[in-house]
Amino acid sequence: MAQLIASLGTYPAYFDRLGEINRHGPAVLDAQPALPALAAQQVRALIADGAHVVDARPAADHAAGHIPGSLSIPLRGQFATWLGWLLPDTAPLAFAVNGDQDLNEIVWQAYKIGYEHLAGRLTGGLEAWLAAGNAQAATAFLTADRAVGRPYVDVRQEAEFAAGHVPGAVHIELGALNESADDAPTSPVVARGHGERAMTAASLLERAGHTDIAVLDGYTAAHGRQLAQGTEDTRS
Repeated sequence: MAQLIASLGTYPAYFDRLGEINRHGPAVLDAQPALPALAAQQVRALIADGAHVVDARPAADHAAGHIPGSLSIPLRGQFATWLGWLLPDTAPLAFAVNGDQDLNEIVWQAYKIGYEHLAGRLTGGLEAWLAAGNAQAATAFLTADRAVGRPYVDVRQEAEFAAGHVPGAVHIELGALNESADDAPTSPVVARGHGERAMTAASLLERAGHTDIAVLDGYTAAHGRQLAQGTEDTRS
């Protein structure tokens, strides 16, 4: 296990907890865990009581409109990794999902890392949330030409950043962003080499109180050079 963890660079805290869980064996379930339907007012009450909202929809859907303060973790193979890395296993979790997403997959990925406080999912989606009179937030996707002059935040891991990055980029690993959100610049644009990680980072910054956050749409090496040139221009 030590060799495996060392090969990963930084790693989520739940890896340490899983070692102890594995030694004692998994909990015995007498039924398939469910993700109950929640009305918008129930989700609001959960938030008021300290629950977290996880937006499991694709990154583009979160960008277009989301529950303010929700954490974007799109449902995919790495869902459990980022859930366990960025949120505690002690607080209730409510989920925003699309109607065609696999709820059993969400439950299975959460349970396999010991996250069992699953309050349910918002029934009716964002439309029901808005129909109940609640506000939404949105995150801008910007092409590189529109992002020039804005501070650039790279949330990849250290090895990825060392292998190549935009000159002048502020590097804060996604896994460390909860503790280091204050180090992020004002009005940042976040890289979209992997759109999911960038949108997760943007949602974390929003939760920490940052505003005017954008995600770079369709990052390429050419975009990196354009952003780098814009950084140089603003320094001259």
